[in-house]
Amino acid sequence: MTAAVDNPLRQALFPLGLAWCGVAALRHFAFDRGLLAAHRLGATVVSIGNLAVGGTGKTPAVAWLCERARAHGRRPGVLARGYGRAAGAALNDEGAMLQRRMPWLLQEQDPDRVAAGGKLVGRGVDYVVLDDGFQHRRLRRDLDIVCLDAARPFGNGMCLPAGDLREGRAGLRRAGMVFLTRSESLAPAELAERIARVRDLAGRAIPIFATAHAPVDLVERPSDATAPLAALAGRRVALLSGIARPASFRRTVEELGAEVVADLRHADHHRFTDAELAAAARAAQDAGAVLVTTEKDDARMPSVGPARLVLRIALRFLDGEPSPAELRL
Repeated sequence: MTAAVDNPLRQALFPLGLAWCGVAALRHFAFDRGLLAAHRLGATVVSIGNLAVGGTGKTPAVAWLCERARAHGRRPGVLARGYGRAAGAALNDEGAMLQRRMPWLLQEQDPDRVAAGGKLVGRGVDYVVLDDGFQHRRLRRDLDIVCLDAARPFGNGMCLPAGDLREGRAGLRRAGMVFLTRSESLAPAELAERIARVRDLAGRAIPIFATAHAPVDLVERPSDATAPLAALAGRRVALLSGIARPASFRRTVEELGAEVVADLRHADHHRFTDAELAAAARAAQDAGAVLVTTEKDDARMPSVGPARLVLRIALRFLDGEPSPAELRL
Protein backbone atom coordinates (compact mmCIF):
# COMPACT_ATOMS: atom_id res chain seq x y z
CA MET A 1 0.00 0.00 0.00
CA THR A 2 1.48 3.36 -0.97
CA ALA A 3 0.90 6.50 1.07
CA ALA A 4 1.83 10.13 1.16
CA VAL A 5 3.72 10.53 4.42
CA ASP A 6 3.26 13.98 5.92
CA ASN A 7 6.56 14.79 7.67
CA PRO A 8 10.20 13.56 7.74
CA LEU A 9 9.77 11.64 11.01
CA ARG A 10 6.85 9.66 9.67
CA GLN A 11 8.76 9.02 6.47
CA ALA A 12 11.52 7.46 8.59
CA LEU A 13 8.92 5.28 10.32
CA PHE A 14 7.46 4.06 7.03
CA PRO A 15 8.90 0.48 7.42
CA LEU A 16 7.41 0.20 10.92
CA GLY A 17 4.05 1.28 9.56
CA LEU A 18 4.17 -1.47 6.96
CA ALA A 19 5.07 -3.98 9.67
CA TRP A 20 2.16 -2.81 11.85
CA CYS A 21 -0.27 -3.20 8.94
CA GLY A 22 1.08 -6.69 8.26
CA VAL A 23 0.81 -7.88 11.87
CA ALA A 24 -2.71 -6.48 12.17
CA ALA A 25 -3.76 -8.22 8.94
CA LEU A 26 -2.37 -11.56 10.17
CA ARG A 27 -4.20 -11.22 13.48
CA HIS A 28 -7.54 -10.50 11.77
CA PHE A 29 -6.93 -13.41 9.38
CA ALA A 30 -6.47 -15.71 12.39
CA PHE A 31 -9.80 -14.59 13.87
CA ASP A 32 -11.58 -14.83 10.51
CA ARG A 33 -10.40 -18.43 10.06
CA GLY A 34 -11.17 -19.46 13.64
CA LEU A 35 -7.52 -19.90 14.58
CA LEU A 36 -8.07 -17.46 17.45
CA ALA A 37 -11.19 -17.83 19.59
CA ALA A 38 -13.98 -15.27 19.77
CA HIS A 39 -16.58 -15.40 22.55
CA ARG A 40 -20.31 -14.67 22.36
CA LEU A 41 -22.34 -12.93 25.05
CA GLY A 42 -25.95 -13.74 25.82
CA ALA A 43 -27.06 -10.39 24.37
CA THR A 44 -26.98 -8.39 21.15
CA VAL A 45 -23.53 -6.82 20.70
CA VAL A 46 -22.97 -3.79 18.48
CA SER A 47 -19.45 -2.40 18.15
CA ILE A 48 -18.70 1.25 17.45
CA GLY A 49 -15.09 1.76 16.41
CA ASN A 50 -12.81 3.29 13.82
CA LEU A 51 -9.76 2.69 11.67
CA ALA A 52 -7.76 5.76 12.72
CA VAL A 53 -6.63 7.01 16.12
CA GLY A 54 -7.86 10.38 17.32
CA GLY A 55 -11.25 12.00 17.47
CA THR A 56 -13.55 10.41 14.90
CA GLY A 57 -16.73 10.96 16.88
CA LYS A 58 -17.29 7.59 18.53
CA THR A 59 -18.63 8.94 21.83
CA PRO A 60 -21.56 10.91 20.33
CA ALA A 61 -22.35 7.81 18.26
CA VAL A 62 -22.33 5.63 21.39
CA ALA A 63 -24.67 8.06 23.17
CA TRP A 64 -27.04 8.19 20.19
CA LEU A 65 -27.16 4.40 19.89
CA CYS A 66 -27.82 3.88 23.61
CA GLU A 67 -30.67 6.39 23.57
CA ARG A 68 -32.10 4.79 20.42
CA ALA A 69 -31.91 1.31 21.96
CA ARG A 70 -33.66 2.44 25.13
CA ALA A 71 -36.41 4.12 23.10
CA HIS A 72 -37.04 0.74 21.43
CA GLY A 73 -37.48 -1.10 24.71
CA ARG A 74 -33.98 -2.52 25.01
CA ARG A 75 -31.76 -2.26 28.09
CA PRO A 76 -28.47 -0.96 26.72
CA GLY A 77 -25.09 -1.01 28.39
CA VAL A 78 -21.67 0.24 27.33
CA LEU A 79 -18.62 -2.00 27.39
CA ALA A 80 -15.21 -0.32 27.10
CA ARG A 81 -11.56 -0.92 27.81
CA GLY A 82 -11.37 2.19 30.03
CA TYR A 83 -8.34 3.83 28.40
CA GLY A 84 -7.05 6.81 30.40
CA ARG A 85 -9.07 5.97 33.50
CA ALA A 86 -7.69 7.56 36.67
CA ALA A 87 -6.43 5.25 39.40
CA GLY A 88 -9.35 4.06 41.49
CA ALA A 89 -11.98 5.50 39.16
CA ALA A 90 -14.80 3.33 37.84
CA LEU A 91 -15.00 5.20 34.51
CA ASN A 92 -12.72 7.18 32.23
CA ASP A 93 -13.70 10.62 30.93
CA GLU A 94 -15.82 9.29 28.04
CA GLY A 95 -17.65 6.95 30.40
CA ALA A 96 -18.17 9.70 32.98
CA MET A 97 -19.55 11.98 30.28
CA LEU A 98 -22.02 9.31 29.17
CA GLN A 99 -23.07 8.71 32.79
CA ARG A 100 -23.74 12.40 33.41
CA ARG A 101 -25.85 12.61 30.27
CA MET A 102 -27.65 9.27 30.80
CA PRO A 103 -27.81 8.41 34.53
CA TRP A 104 -29.75 5.23 33.73
CA LEU A 105 -26.94 3.78 31.60
CA LEU A 106 -25.10 0.67 32.80
CA GLN A 107 -21.37 0.51 32.06
CA GLU A 108 -18.39 -1.77 32.57
CA GLN A 109 -14.79 -0.82 31.81
CA ASP A 110 -12.07 -3.47 31.82
CA PRO A 111 -9.29 -4.51 29.42
CA ASP A 112 -10.83 -8.01 29.61
CA ARG A 113 -13.99 -7.13 27.73
CA VAL A 114 -15.17 -10.73 27.59
CA ALA A 115 -15.36 -10.92 31.38
CA ALA A 116 -16.71 -7.38 31.68
CA GLY A 117 -19.35 -8.12 29.05
CA GLY A 118 -20.51 -11.07 31.11
CA LYS A 119 -20.92 -8.74 34.09
CA LEU A 120 -23.04 -6.36 32.00
CA VAL A 121 -25.32 -9.17 30.88
CA GLY A 122 -25.54 -10.35 34.48
CA ARG A 123 -26.80 -6.87 35.42
CA GLY A 124 -29.69 -7.23 32.99
CA VAL A 125 -28.27 -5.63 29.84
CA ASP A 126 -29.65 -7.11 26.61
CA TYR A 127 -28.02 -4.70 24.12
CA VAL A 128 -24.27 -4.25 24.56
CA VAL A 129 -22.60 -1.28 22.87
CA LEU A 130 -18.91 -2.16 22.52
CA ASP A 131 -17.14 1.19 22.58
CA ASP A 132 -13.97 1.39 20.48
CA GLY A 133 -14.32 -2.28 19.64
CA PHE A 134 -13.63 -2.66 15.92
CA GLN A 135 -10.15 -4.14 16.49
CA HIS A 136 -11.22 -6.10 19.60
CA ARG A 137 -11.93 -9.49 18.04
CA ARG A 138 -12.17 -11.64 21.20
CA LEU A 139 -15.83 -10.68 21.53
CA ARG A 140 -18.29 -11.66 18.80
CA ARG A 141 -20.61 -8.91 17.66
CA ASP A 142 -23.84 -8.75 15.69
CA LEU A 143 -22.90 -5.49 13.94
CA ASP A 144 -19.72 -3.45 13.44
CA ILE A 145 -20.26 0.29 12.98
CA VAL A 146 -17.14 2.13 11.84
CA CYS A 147 -16.82 5.90 12.31
CA LEU A 148 -14.69 7.70 9.71
CA ASP A 149 -13.96 11.41 9.70
CA ALA A 150 -15.38 12.56 6.37
CA ALA A 151 -12.67 15.16 5.82
CA ARG A 152 -9.71 12.81 6.34
CA PRO A 153 -11.01 9.27 6.80
CA PHE A 154 -7.64 7.48 6.60
CA GLY A 155 -5.14 10.11 7.72
CA ASN A 156 -2.06 9.80 5.54
CA GLY A 157 -3.03 6.25 4.60
CA MET A 158 -0.39 4.52 6.72
CA CYS A 159 -0.54 2.46 9.89
CA LEU A 160 0.99 3.45 13.20
CA PRO A 161 3.57 4.77 13.93
CA ALA A 162 4.07 6.19 10.42
CA GLY A 163 0.42 7.22 10.17
CA ASP A 164 -2.88 7.26 12.02
CA LEU A 165 -4.37 3.91 11.03
CA ARG A 166 -4.75 1.08 13.53
CA GLU A 167 -4.99 -1.35 10.62
CA GLY A 168 -5.05 -1.20 6.84
CA ARG A 169 -8.03 0.21 4.94
CA ALA A 170 -8.97 -3.34 3.93
CA GLY A 171 -10.34 -3.68 7.46
CA LEU A 172 -13.45 -1.94 6.17
CA ARG A 173 -14.45 -5.29 4.65
CA ARG A 174 -15.45 -6.38 8.17
CA ALA A 175 -17.70 -3.35 8.69
CA GLY A 176 -21.46 -3.74 8.64
CA MET A 177 -22.19 -0.01 8.62
CA VAL A 178 -20.21 3.25 8.33
CA PHE A 179 -20.87 6.65 9.88
CA LEU A 180 -19.08 9.43 7.98
CA THR A 181 -18.73 11.93 10.80
CA ARG A 182 -18.39 15.71 10.42
CA SER A 183 -19.83 15.38 6.91
CA GLU A 184 -21.22 18.91 7.11
CA SER A 185 -17.72 20.18 6.28
CA LEU A 186 -17.85 18.70 2.75
CA ALA A 187 -19.52 19.91 -0.41
CA PRO A 188 -22.13 17.47 -1.83
CA ALA A 189 -19.79 16.32 -4.62
CA GLU A 190 -16.97 15.65 -2.14
CA LEU A 191 -19.29 13.74 0.14
CA ALA A 192 -20.53 11.59 -2.75
CA GLU A 193 -16.91 10.82 -3.68
CA ARG A 194 -16.12 9.78 -0.08
CA ILE A 195 -19.14 7.49 0.05
CA ALA A 196 -18.19 5.83 -3.23
CA ARG A 197 -14.60 5.36 -2.05
CA VAL A 198 -15.63 3.81 1.27
CA ARG A 199 -18.09 1.47 -0.44
CA ASP A 200 -15.36 0.43 -2.87
CA LEU A 201 -12.97 -0.38 -0.02
CA ALA A 202 -15.69 -2.30 1.83
CA GLY A 203 -16.18 -4.46 -1.25
CA ARG A 204 -19.97 -4.41 -1.04
CA ALA A 205 -22.92 -2.06 -0.72
CA ILE A 206 -22.90 -1.58 3.06
CA PRO A 207 -25.07 1.18 4.59
CA ILE A 208 -23.16 4.47 4.82
CA PHE A 209 -24.64 7.43 6.73
CA ALA A 210 -23.43 11.02 6.63
CA THR A 211 -23.52 12.55 10.10
CA ALA A 212 -22.72 15.84 11.80
CA HIS A 213 -21.72 16.76 15.34
CA ALA A 214 -24.36 19.32 16.16
CA PRO A 215 -24.42 21.50 19.31
CA VAL A 216 -27.69 21.00 21.20
CA ASP A 217 -27.58 23.12 24.37
CA LEU A 218 -25.47 24.45 27.23
CA VAL A 219 -25.24 23.28 30.83
CA GLU A 220 -24.40 25.83 33.51
CA ARG A 221 -22.00 24.69 36.21
CA PRO A 222 -22.28 24.40 39.12
CA SER A 223 -26.10 24.90 39.02
CA ASP A 224 -26.65 22.19 36.33
CA ALA A 225 -29.31 24.38 34.71
CA THR A 226 -29.62 24.15 30.93
CA ALA A 227 -29.47 27.15 28.61
CA PRO A 228 -30.16 27.53 24.89
CA LEU A 229 -27.34 27.86 22.39
CA ALA A 230 -28.49 31.43 21.77
CA ALA A 231 -27.02 32.30 25.18
CA LEU A 232 -23.58 32.41 23.51
CA ALA A 233 -24.54 34.89 20.80
CA GLY A 234 -22.64 38.16 21.16
CA ARG A 235 -20.80 37.08 24.32
CA ARG A 236 -17.08 37.17 25.00
CA VAL A 237 -15.89 33.67 25.90
CA ALA A 238 -12.72 31.97 27.13
CA LEU A 239 -12.39 28.36 25.95
CA LEU A 240 -10.90 25.62 28.11
CA SER A 241 -10.30 22.21 26.55
CA GLY A 242 -8.21 19.05 26.57
CA ILE A 243 -9.48 17.21 23.49
CA ALA A 244 -8.09 15.86 20.24
CA ARG A 245 -9.64 18.60 18.07
CA PRO A 246 -9.68 21.93 19.93
CA ALA A 247 -9.90 23.90 16.67
CA SER A 248 -13.22 22.23 15.90
CA PHE A 249 -14.53 23.22 19.34
CA ARG A 250 -13.49 26.82 18.76
CA ARG A 251 -15.06 26.89 15.31
CA THR A 252 -18.38 25.62 16.70
CA VAL A 253 -18.44 28.26 19.44
CA GLU A 254 -17.66 31.02 16.96
CA GLU A 255 -20.40 29.79 14.63
CA LEU A 256 -22.83 30.20 17.54
CA GLY A 257 -22.00 33.91 17.58
CA ALA A 258 -19.53 34.10 20.46
CA GLU A 259 -16.30 36.13 20.43
CA VAL A 260 -13.37 33.98 21.56
CA VAL A 261 -10.98 36.14 23.56
CA ALA A 262 -8.92 33.29 25.08
CA ASP A 263 -8.32 29.70 23.99
CA LEU A 264 -6.72 27.61 26.75
CA ARG A 265 -5.72 24.25 25.30
CA HIS A 266 -4.33 21.15 27.02
CA ALA A 267 -3.37 17.70 25.77
CA ASP A 268 -6.11 15.21 24.93
CA HIS A 269 -7.55 13.50 28.07
CA HIS A 270 -5.90 16.11 30.32
CA ARG A 271 -7.09 15.94 33.94
CA PHE A 272 -7.68 19.43 35.22
CA THR A 273 -6.45 20.43 38.65
CA ASP A 274 -8.27 22.85 40.93
CA ALA A 275 -5.45 25.33 40.36
CA GLU A 276 -5.85 25.13 36.57
CA LEU A 277 -9.59 25.65 36.81
CA ALA A 278 -9.13 28.63 39.12
CA ALA A 279 -6.53 30.13 36.76
CA ALA A 280 -8.84 29.66 33.76
CA ALA A 281 -11.71 31.30 35.65
CA ARG A 282 -9.48 34.28 36.52
CA ALA A 283 -8.36 34.60 32.89
CA ALA A 284 -11.99 34.65 31.77
CA GLN A 285 -12.96 37.18 34.42
CA ASP A 286 -10.02 39.46 33.58
CA ALA A 287 -11.10 39.40 29.91
CA GLY A 288 -14.72 40.12 30.76
CA ALA A 289 -15.66 36.71 29.37
CA VAL A 290 -17.54 33.58 30.35
CA LEU A 291 -15.63 30.30 30.64
CA VAL A 292 -16.80 27.64 28.15
CA THR A 293 -15.69 24.00 27.96
CA THR A 294 -16.72 20.76 26.26
CA GLU A 295 -18.88 18.02 27.73
CA LYS A 296 -15.98 15.57 27.61
CA ASP A 297 -13.69 18.00 29.45
CA ASP A 298 -16.40 18.72 32.00
CA ALA A 299 -16.40 15.02 32.90
CA ARG A 300 -12.80 15.49 34.09
CA MET A 301 -13.73 18.46 36.28
CA PRO A 302 -15.57 18.55 39.61
CA SER A 303 -19.29 19.29 39.26
CA VAL A 304 -18.69 22.20 41.60
CA GLY A 305 -15.86 24.69 41.09
CA PRO A 306 -15.75 27.85 38.99
CA ALA A 307 -18.77 28.96 37.00
CA ARG A 308 -18.65 27.77 33.40
CA LEU A 309 -20.81 26.82 30.46
CA VAL A 310 -20.59 23.28 29.05
CA LEU A 311 -21.33 22.88 25.34
CA ARG A 312 -23.14 19.62 24.62
CA ILE A 313 -22.84 17.95 21.21
CA ALA A 314 -25.04 15.26 19.69
CA LEU A 315 -24.90 13.11 16.58
CA ARG A 316 -27.22 14.23 13.77
CA PHE A 317 -27.90 12.40 10.51
CA LEU A 318 -27.90 14.50 7.36
CA ASP A 319 -30.05 12.24 5.21
CA GLY A 320 -31.96 9.59 7.13
CA GLU A 321 -31.07 7.34 10.09
CA PRO A 322 -30.38 3.60 10.26
CA SER A 323 -33.51 1.53 10.72
CA PRO A 324 -34.13 -0.48 13.90
CA ALA A 325 -33.56 -3.68 11.93
CA GLU A 326 -30.19 -2.43 10.66
CA LEU A 327 -29.20 -1.64 14.27
CA ARG A 328 -30.33 -5.11 15.45
CA LEU A 329 -32.92 -3.57 17.76
